[in-house]
Amino acid sequence: MSDHRPPDAVEPPDPFEGLVLDEEFVRSATVSEPSARARMLAERWRHEPPVDPGGRRWSTARPSRRDPGRSRRFRDRFAHRFRRHRRHRRHPDEVQLPYRSGGFGRLRGFRSLSRGEQWTVVLGLLIVLLVAGGVLFVPQRAHTPQLGRAAGSPGSPSTSTDRALPGGGVFTGSRCGARGYHRFPAAPASLTVEGSSGPALLLAAYGYQRLDAGRQEEFTFDLRLSSGSGTPMVLSAPLGPEGVAVEIEGPDGLVAAAYGLPATIEGAQHTADGKGWLVSDYGAVAHVVLPVAALCPGVEAQALSSGMMVRTDGANTITGPAPYTVTVSVADPEVAELRRATGMQPRGEVLAVTNQIPAHATKPV
Repeated sequence: MSDHRPPDAVEPPDPFEGLVLDEEFVRSATVSEPSARARMLAERWRHEPPVDPGGRRWSTARPSRRDPGRSRRFRDRFAHRFRRHRRHRRHPDEVQLPYRSGGFGRLRGFRSLSRGEQWTVVLGLLIVLLVAGGVLFVPQRAHTPQLGRAAGSPGSPSTSTDRALPGGGVFTGSRCGARGYHRFPAAPASLTVEGSSGPALLLAAYGYQRLDAGRQEEFTFDLRLSSGSGTPMVLSAPLGPEGVAVEIEGPDGLVAAAYGLPATIEGAQHTADGKGWLVSDYGAVAHVVLPVAALCPGVEAQALSSGMMVRTDGANTITGPAPYTVTVSVADPEVAELRRATGMQPRGEVLAVTNQIPAHATKPV
């Protein structure tokens, strides 16, 4: 290309004109050498390409991990399918799916996942099937009171003899099979209705449990006591002079009965002499245990526990009374005195409660 500068143009000065690179200038230049590790890596990489910590080679010339013979056999086996897919021409208005529908398409989508993602899908599907089949996350109902469901009969009671129970109390085996028996005869007429005034005994919870193989099976009852007035109710220890009485009766008569059972009291203060309890209007809780030794011969404990629950349908709606009636009662002269002083009905010294809903009781007047 020709130079068209005008004749009178001034030449720009050369910035390097007069520059002298003497020995002092050259020696003053800084020198930077690679570190020992850099030299070591450079020497290693001359013979083999670098590898990252994940095991993937950076070089594009890495050897393939797949068996070339296996790939060739797979290609020969499915060559006709690949040719068919190549011949398929999609219409301009056809919607392109991420993969072909159908079982083979879903299999291809699954095989496109990584090994970890495939295991995640398989384990998730297995857990869903186990939960749906009821194998996982099934509550252990043996230790939790449940509403009554269809169960086998606990058996027919046989007459036995009266004997002391381990831990306290007396088993009235001579009454097995009897009908209408109660340690305190006034118990059926002294049942407490929830919400009524006056001294009250309510059944807060009950059930059957066996905590471990080394511990005996037992029935537990949590009772709620209340004076029903501003005057505290005085009860002798353990809970009335004769303790707690429990009777369980079914279609074949009495299947379990005991009296003099001890109780553990919470929420009540001791009397001044330490031989009784002061139960206020706020109430107290008594925990009572009925051992399986109080069951009549021929009665199975776990089946009986199901019969003690009220009948329900699939929606847990109560459809009928429990096949077996549980009556828990205590008696103390102080109960009769409190009822007389406050004018409460019914009269008498017995407090009783049953598992049937609603409880049959004589309400105070």
